[in-house]
Amino acid sequence: MLVIEPEYRGQGIALSLVHLTIKTMEEKDHVDEITLETEVINLGALRLYESLGFLRTKRLYRYYLNTHDAYRLILPLSENSGKRIAFLPPLDEAVV
Repeated sequence: MLVIEPEYRGQGIALSLVHLTIKTMEEKDHVDEITLETEVINLGALRLYESLGFLRTKRLYRYYLNTHDAYRLILPLSENSGKRIAFLPPLDEAVV
């Protein structure tokens, strides 16, 4: 889970942390893809992840304990990724 305190948002901290995580997973774990979930209403997180190449693959209804829906996002890192999955359109093209 990634959370940035409100007074530190907008400074690129989340972007740096996600970049570092992706790089580490690629170099040390040699992963084909990275998967995560975020709330449908968290537009900031969705924009951040989609700007890094993550693709929305599924809407998970009532996923969180607060009953909010989530999107599952996948970042394909190799040709082996995405062979068995369909991707949803980018956030700007879809209705939230």
